[in-house]
Amino acid sequence: MFSELHDFLESDMNANSLKESITCHLRSLLDKFNQYFLTENVEPFDWVRQPFTNCSSNNLPSELEDALIELSSDRTLQASFASKTLDEFWLSVVQEYPGLSKAAMDILTPFGSTYLCEKTFSSLAYIKNKYRCCLNSMEENLRVAVSSIDPRIDLLCSRKQAHPSH
Repeated sequence: MFSELHDFLESDMNANSLKESITCHLRSLLDKFNQYFLTENVEPFDWVRQPFTNCSSNNLPSELEDALIELSSDRTLQASFASKTLDEFWLSVVQEYPGLSKAAMDILTPFGSTYLCEKTFSSLAYIKNKYRCCLNSMEENLRVAVSSIDPRIDLLCSRKQAHPSH
């Protein structure tokens, strides 16, 4: 079932060093996981989830705190908040409160900056494996793998002639 793992275990490497390597890798993953998902006190971020409730410990700079006080007193936005998701609400106030909106979106979307990079790396690892290691141009393959656009295979096939005439 795991031919590459079996080949690896059959090599000169002993089981203890393999266990150490796996343990080290899993600890590293746990550290990264804990970076993204806070297990500590999330009370300072209550202003993002409940901007119309008076939060005393929001740890915001004074200009953002002033903007939050102004936002929390706006009845129109409060009505809008009730009918939208958190991200929709914070995106809808970007014109009026750009700094506050950006700070809220930074808290709500911690993976925005690394997702595409990680997806590309995973695609690269899948494409360039030991069976396909002689691929020279990876750019086109990665572009197709990472793209969110579905290929129109029927259209591409209809433009090609199956048996060209001589």
